[in-house]
Amino acid sequence: MSQKLRSRLAQRLDGEIAAVASMPARAAVLQAQRAILWLRHGREAEAREELNRLQVRALVHPRIELAAWLHLAEGLTAYFSAFGGGACERVRRAQVMAAAAGLRALQALCDAWLAQMAFVDRDIERLVGHAAAVLAGPPDNAAACRVASSLGMAWDLANDPAAASAWYAWGRRAASAEGDDAGLAALLYNQMQMRALRIRHAALAGQPGEAPAVLLGVDSIGHFDDAVGGSPRADLTPLLRAQLLTVQGDFAAAAALLEAHLPEAIAAGLARTGGSLLADLAWCWSNTGDALRARALADQAAVEVQAEDATHCDLDECAALHARLAQVYARLREDALSARHADAAQAAWTQDAAQRRLWAERLGSAGLGTPPR
Repeated sequence: MSQKLRSRLAQRLDGEIAAVASMPARAAVLQAQRAILWLRHGREAEAREELNRLQVRALVHPRIELAAWLHLAEGLTAYFSAFGGGACERVRRAQVMAAAAGLRALQALCDAWLAQMAFVDRDIERLVGHAAAVLAGPPDNAAACRVASSLGMAWDLANDPAAASAWYAWGRRAASAEGDDAGLAALLYNQMQMRALRIRHAALAGQPGEAPAVLLGVDSIGHFDDAVGGSPRADLTPLLRAQLLTVQGDFAAAAALLEAHLPEAIAAGLARTGGSLLADLAWCWSNTGDALRARALADQAAVEVQAEDATHCDLDECAALHARLAQVYARLREDALSARHADAAQAAWTQDAAQRRLWAERLGSAGLGTPPR
């Protein structure tokens, strides 16, 4: 087994498990919670071994509480591995079981994760519903940390960085109170991700924006992940850095990162944004003198966008993909193709702006503008 996690949350769980060694039913629930923590630190093998053992126990000695925690664990396993794969259904089942059994803290935690998954799906109604359910219940640091992350990203998407920052700060306080280093790492990554995307999209839309000096912040994510014991998707941080290097014009360095990390990320569930990153790589190649590979990859990304549109690709990513392809084709002197993608980008940016206004309106009308005091 890997070195023990050093967070206060991990130490507390280890201590509680040892204290109830003579109570196997209670110990099993705590072991399921510890397996979830291992998942959140990227320790999939350890978590899988523990969960398999607990699944056997749950069949031999059925208990609703353990079954609910195991459904949450399996949902998070699917979420971290592919950002989908039935994750929502498993977590929703855990939430229903927790509600039926009166397990309010687990119910809130499930609602918080469902809010996060709703953000990934860009479903503002589900996000608002689950977030409101968390905030209407008793204070709970574990649920607060997670729901703060989804609401921070939601307000970032709604173009209100100040509101977003307030939620991130509230979440950091909850994670610190819980002793949850994985929660702190997730908040740091999500905040940095939304800031990096804002820089990238502003550059592609031809709007003045923040300079990519946030690169130093991206580097700090990896350092923090290492310090706290790992994260479930460490492969994503190099892709953020690559996007910012592309905006900055460091095409060789960006291409190297994309070539090294993009195939694995797409295979592991980033297909929805993969086309946009393929277009970034084509742009890098077109600027480093590899016109033939740039054209071939641009053509592939142009086909990818049709599939992404068909599966409800995020509007901002569709706009970014078309905008980048317009740049690539212009560089390759394919003026007709460039104009076609420029028009598609403009239409997508218009839809994206409307979506952002809708999100701001829904979050505000639901009373989710500021965190609780």
